[in-house]
Amino acid sequence: MSGQVAAARQETLVEEILDLSRQRQAGPLSPWFAARLEEQVEKGLFLSPEDLEATGARLVEELVEYRTRTQVSTAVIGMSGGVDSALTAALFKAAGWHVVGHTLPIEQDPTETDRGIEACAALGIEHRPLDLSGAYEATLAQLGELDPDLLSSDETPARTRRGNLRARLRMMTLYDQAHRLGGLVAGTDNFSELTAGFWTLHGDVGDLAPVQSLLKSWEVPWLARAYGVPEATWRAMPTDGLGIGGGDEAQIGATYLEWDILQFALAEALGDDPGLATRYLAFALRMDTDRHAQEVLGTLITRMRATWHKRLNPIRLNHPRADRYEPLERMEARLFRPQGVTPDEALMGFPTEMQDLAAHLVRALKAADCRLVTAESCTAGLIAACVSGVPGRSGVLEGSFVAYRPTMKFAALGVPEALIAEETVYDPKVARRMAEGALASAPEADLALAVTGVAGPGEDEGHPPGYVCVAAALRGQETRVSEHYFPGSPRQVLAATLRRALQEGLTVLQEAHR
Repeated sequence: MSGQVAAARQETLVEEILDLSRQRQAGPLSPWFAARLEEQVEKGLFLSPEDLEATGARLVEELVEYRTRTQVSTAVIGMSGGVDSALTAALFKAAGWHVVGHTLPIEQDPTETDRGIEACAALGIEHRPLDLSGAYEATLAQLGELDPDLLSSDETPARTRRGNLRARLRMMTLYDQAHRLGGLVAGTDNFSELTAGFWTLHGDVGDLAPVQSLLKSWEVPWLARAYGVPEATWRAMPTDGLGIGGGDEAQIGATYLEWDILQFALAEALGDDPGLATRYLAFALRMDTDRHAQEVLGTLITRMRATWHKRLNPIRLNHPRADRYEPLERMEARLFRPQGVTPDEALMGFPTEMQDLAAHLVRALKAADCRLVTAESCTAGLIAACVSGVPGRSGVLEGSFVAYRPTMKFAALGVPEALIAEETVYDPKVARRMAEGALASAPEADLALAVTGVAGPGEDEGHPPGYVCVAAALRGQETRVSEHYFPGSPRQVLAATLRRALQEGLTVLQEAHR
């Protein structure tokens, strides 16, 4: 494709994004947002129509797969009159589900209810109406006995509480009907709302959420149009229908397009510098001359800081002495949960702190023009796996030796049999020889990280659970070895070991290149 054709397609895409996102009605983007939108379209962060077609098709395929695996084929949806619920219903319908759309007004604008009814008719799904205004008033009156301000106050906290009551009453109704019909409740929240915390806990989420990964500004309305949602719905001003404020964007403090652009920009900035502090974000994002962009950034930080717990709900505390959740997860996946329901990526992730440490290590390796090799016993390749998840790691990660058994330590790393016979495999001297052996076996590597230890749950060869030795060998330098006692379950010990190994590698590089 010629440069002129590519530029013309990009310009057309930008114009369509401004149209479908309703940004034109809100006003022109400020200079920083306009420039970032151009950059992000060029990078493919805002998907092209071709990519969106493929995205919609894949979402439908996944809904078909879920229906086949679980043998659940009825989806109950609250049809609010908004584009999210209408698109959700359309995707389920396209995947062959029996879709039941409920309009559940609670002192709601009749126009919104009418749009919900129109969407049901246009999509060819079953419609069931139920006015919950009476139930809401009765609940409000009872709770007003505890706090009269809930009934009379027009301040934001009281309006928010009343809105949450409406959302939870609707969700109670949907779950009751899903139980009656042997189906599930479809979640209708999108990615932009998820990041903004713009949803009610136990009032909006549901069981299966096909649009939760989609941008409200662009992907949701585009797909809604493509899947037959009426134009009056995907053109309508976004509102939560809860009577809290003047539309979604007024409550969020930014247009959805501004929010999505800033989310992409922040993710990129933190990818480039994982240690970036909040106070330096405006500088790192180069928005020092755009006052409006700075204000939206402040709004985003405030909202996400106030709502982080919603995206982590429920917050589970580990048992102090034993790992209960990992065995439960294995049991569920092996015996009860239909195969393929758990996304693969959910089983392969590392905590954010470790991702940041790995990213710092990759940056330090690049700066020093060094390559890394690992020699891992108890971590069984986790160090290398964590580093391999960092963008740009291919130039600095040489490889890994997973030397779990003593025989592998002998054969691949040259650890003397006599040393292990005398000291056991859990010894600082063994860790040292593992690191130095890895450098000897990987002549292109410059830094070796080695670990050996007892993850638990019981002791081994006289060493308690949590005893770990870490070695960091930089070619031409004295090998650095340390001993540690990490408390907790085997999983917690491994996490602490991984964290310490990454830190040791970073420290060795920093000290050598001061």
